[in-house]
Amino acid sequence: MSADAILDGSGASWADIHALKPFDLPTIARMFDLLARRTPPGFAITSAYSSRVRHYGVVGFATMSMPTLREALQHWARYSLIAGDPLVTTIEEHGDEWRMDFETRIEMSPAARRYCIEAAVAALEPVIEELTNQPARSLRIDFAFEDGDALEAYRLFRAPSLRFSRKSTAYYGLRGDLDRPIPTSDEFVQTLFHQQCDQYLSELVQTRTLAERMEDLLRESAGNLPSLDEVAAALGMSRRTIQRQLGEEGLSFHEVVKRFRQRHAYMLLREPSPKMKAIAYTLGFYDVGNFRRAFREWTGQSISEWLANPSP
Repeated sequence: MSADAILDGSGASWADIHALKPFDLPTIARMFDLLARRTPPGFAITSAYSSRVRHYGVVGFATMSMPTLREALQHWARYSLIAGDPLVTTIEEHGDEWRMDFETRIEMSPAARRYCIEAAVAALEPVIEELTNQPARSLRIDFAFEDGDALEAYRLFRAPSLRFSRKSTAYYGLRGDLDRPIPTSDEFVQTLFHQQCDQYLSELVQTRTLAERMEDLLRESAGNLPSLDEVAAALGMSRRTIQRQLGEEGLSFHEVVKRFRQRHAYMLLREPSPKMKAIAYTLGFYDVGNFRRAFREWTGQSISEWLANPSP
């Protein structure tokens, strides 16, 4: 099939993608759903494993100008929406390891979610090698779904351990790799592309719903969730305007915060050996008791009961 045949019905064309046209999140979700349904098993992995950083336009070139792999990956995490990535990625360092977690920004079909996660994880090893001129030293990769029927494609990964049906999707590598210098680093180019990325991101963000933009702020402020007045100031809007626009979306500020806390609670609790105090703090609760009470209100279950059979 041609690229346009695959994308037919998504609201986007191959010419749009080739021109690096920004898309809103619902359009991105439709594109991945069609890709998942119209391409053969393993296509997400095999196509993404041939990824090149420069394929991602201004975001890619800015990433190539960073001084180290750590800063390059952090840059990608901030600006990935410009490149049409429907995932949020976060990086953590523990002991001799680092990990990158993958979480969807929006509601997607299970097939679309799997497709975009497979593609994002598959792009990581070749991108690391391209940026640093050294192969990625992968330790293991966890996937939050079953292995399915694309086992041949999974053999592309260098990681010696692939684990399926895990609580979350995460890539693990050696922490020292984050200090690798990037030979193409250039401070002038970095500044230039950063300015362009900020402009594109600002334009793209304006196409998103107010609730989605507010959730971005909540995610960035995890542990010290902003008040309605602080959100209004950050978005350059009045408190009354925010309340009116949220009402048009059928939401209130309280409901946006609740939805954010629920989504992230489910994700964090799926981690190996979850720390209740740390999760409660990250979600803006004063203590574990308040978090436990809120969780029971959301689910009708205690945290331990939910963990015995976690729902999506």
